[in-house]
Amino acid sequence: MRISIIGTGNIGGGLGRAWAAKGHAVTFGVRDAADPDTTALAREVGASVTTIPEALPTADVIVLATPFAAVESVAKALPDWTGRIVIDCTNPIGPGFKLLHGHTDSGAEAVARMLPGARVVKSFSAQGAENLAHPVYDGVPASNFFCGDDADAKAAVKPLVEDVGFEAVDAGGLSSARYLEPMTMLWITMSRTLGRQFAFKVLR
Repeated sequence: MRISIIGTGNIGGGLGRAWAAKGHAVTFGVRDAADPDTTALAREVGASVTTIPEALPTADVIVLATPFAAVESVAKALPDWTGRIVIDCTNPIGPGFKLLHGHTDSGAEAVARMLPGARVVKSFSAQGAENLAHPVYDGVPASNFFCGDDADAKAAVKPLVEDVGFEAVDAGGLSSARYLEPMTMLWITMSRTLGRQFAFKVLR
């Protein structure tokens, strides 16, 4: 699968490493394609690097691994988002370490409004980037949630979650992001006492 990851931070880099190792064609879309840190990451991962406008059109899946505030500028880099599968990994956290949206809206739904016609799936945001590198604990894969309103888009994202090493848990429609996004805050708060190497798990 051709995956364009917008952003090369801990989440973007971690996902790029995992997916490239599974044989996916990974491209990092960045503002400065000549940045030495970005080119070093691309060499390490075995990925391509290019500008954001060049990374978007040919991708099967677009991954937003940027700060939430940067989504608006990314939205302008593609004239038509219709039909695009977009994985929203952003964290809508504002000043004072507070969520920008409450339980009547979510960052993911805001992203969908900024990208008209896109098939947005929320995922990879409710835990630390450490879990992307080490998602299995004593032989048990951690759970990673995903949610969205388009069944075909979710069907495409589920194996990508599994390719990272997680158990993929379908959390329902995109409005479920209203509950997943606060889990990010919970994970960060818990990391202050547990350390950063822990994950959530759904038991049945």
